[in-house]
Amino acid sequence: MSIAKLHHVLLRVQDPERSRHFYEDVLGLLFMEIPVGEETAGIWRGRPKEGTLLATQAGDTLVILAPPLEGTPADDRFSEYRIGLDHLAFGVDDRATLEDLVERLTTAGVETAGIETEPPDTEYVSFRDPDNVQWELYAS
Repeated sequence: MSIAKLHHVLLRVQDPERSRHFYEDVLGLLFMEIPVGEETAGIWRGRPKEGTLLATQAGDTLVILAPPLEGTPADDRFSEYRIGLDHLAFGVDDRATLEDLVERLTTAGVETAGIETEPPDTEYVSFRDPDNVQWELYAS
């Protein structure tokens, strides 16, 4: 088997509108709305008859935000101390993009150590989203 690309990443979020605000207003990502029927939304918290997924493009990969599943505790947060996903890492074009990101995060009050360097000389910015998922953006 040969995998050609990562098609999508689906993140369960406690509050899709709060997450959308963070990703659009703080990070500058644009989301499209994907309406879904009961076959998809019926397993979400509250078992709605219909709903909306939010999706943004990261290169060839879609990043999709979805509401929590029925039975998810209202105070649940992501933890890399459980088996599964540890963090998300994406590439950006240049250092200027990282500088802009640090400014956006700082203005929004999002904790970050700023531009860091990973040996030998790869620059990146790390931060956490509203559900505590760690994101890393690396300059190409």
